[in-house]
Amino acid sequence: MRRISIVTLVLVTLFGVGTALWLDAGEGRPPWPKPTPPPPPSPIYTQSTEHAPSEAEIAELARGHNARLELEIENALAAKDAQRRETVFTFLLPELIQVDAGRVVAMVARQGPGEARDTLRREVTRQWIATDPDAAARWMKSLPESERRESAITAVESIFAHSPAEAAALADEFGITSTVRDRFKAARD
Repeated sequence: MRRISIVTLVLVTLFGVGTALWLDAGEGRPPWPKPTPPPPPSPIYTQSTEHAPSEAEIAELARGHNARLELEIENALAAKDAQRRETVFTFLLPELIQVDAGRVVAMVARQGPGEARDTLRREVTRQWIATDPDAAARWMKSLPESERRESAITAVESIFAHSPAEAAALADEFGITSTVRDRFKAARD
């Protein structure tokens, strides 16, 4: 008898707990509390020690931006630091070609004959032919004969991988088809 009363007591308890849970779930309480509004601003104001530029200062910085890019590229060429050159050729030169190509042309023209001018001319050719082939071709035609030929070869080599037809047309335009063909043949062998 005692065993039946314990079993009955356990069953009644489980039935009561189950009913309570079932009734509680039916009310549809929101699962999350509502967000509280942000606290009011602090009445304590701390003056910033950093300078906030005015509208005129921002405009002046914007006007001198291209000149600073040009100066940084020229300084990297003069420094002959390979990592610094790679950095300016990767980040600064493409921006300057895009926003002020005339400044890039003048920068190449200002470089004296030598390694710095050749390096800059090759990089300008590679990057400009990829973004604006017509403008790059006009610029290359304005170069002296030896530089024109080397720039055209550089341009053809850089665009050949993604567009052999454009590379062939450019080689024909500059009259370097046989030279380029010989270089590719030598590289292949």
